[in-house]
Amino acid sequence: MFRLRTPSWVKRHLKAYPSLDSVPDSVFDQIRKNMQKFSHDRPLISVVIIAYNEEEDLLYTLSSLSEMSSYYPTEILVVNNNSTDRTQEILDRCGVRSIMEKRQGIGWARQAGLEGARGDIIINGDADSIYPPHWSEEMAEVLLNDPSTSTVYSRYSFIPSGEASRLPLSIHEIFSTILFRLRRLYADPVNVMGFSFGFRKADALELGGFEVEGEHRWEDGLMVLALTDKGKISLVRSNKARVWTSDRRLIIDGGYRQAFVQRAKKHLGYMPDYLNLKSTIK
Repeated sequence: MFRLRTPSWVKRHLKAYPSLDSVPDSVFDQIRKNMQKFSHDRPLISVVIIAYNEEEDLLYTLSSLSEMSSYYPTEILVVNNNSTDRTQEILDRCGVRSIMEKRQGIGWARQAGLEGARGDIIINGDADSIYPPHWSEEMAEVLLNDPSTSTVYSRYSFIPSGEASRLPLSIHEIFSTILFRLRRLYADPVNVMGFSFGFRKADALELGGFEVEGEHRWEDGLMVLALTDKGKISLVRSNKARVWTSDRRLIIDGGYRQAFVQRAKKHLGYMPDYLNLKSTIK
């Protein structure tokens, strides 16, 4: 199902302010109040978010996370990866448990979150995405009820920048779904995005945690690939777990059209590697 419009519940969290100083105290107070339900000393689920210089988007993400359902004892932990902007100030004003990881890199940040999380189930996210109320529940329930699953991930849609239309993004997502389904047959680990995936903490620690050395930027994917030794990868299909994430990854690649062309060429070129990955997983 493809969406031509950004849902109203997503827009509600995206209220624009001219600057951080112009955000009313009441906004921080409400998020802080909502976050109190995630203050568990012995949570079952840990929602771990990594953040680096996310002053512009972090408040939106925390607003959505603060309204999550908490059927299971859940904590929210944000890893500040040595930010130089006002990221930590936002975390403190919103009453979010956070830890600082001064070693720069996604792998270091994910590993710090893995080690600092107190829950048995780790649900990973990023600080530039909007999460639906039942996201962590939907993801965790698969891991809690299906011992044969080692990794879960969900679907996602892009949030258009500014006044941009959702139409080109919807078209982009239609064609991306074709590649997605092809990769599910041969290389499902490639489909797993860092802003929405989960696993059991014990499994990840036993495997040595996240890759932190080297210049690669596929630390999440390497973890997912390693976890296939523990069980299968499961896609959480429910729209209750669909994440809405920033389109800045597409903007960085030259805009929507250019990003699609580049990604299509890249993944089609990777098909021999995907086939080999399938044989490796088997």
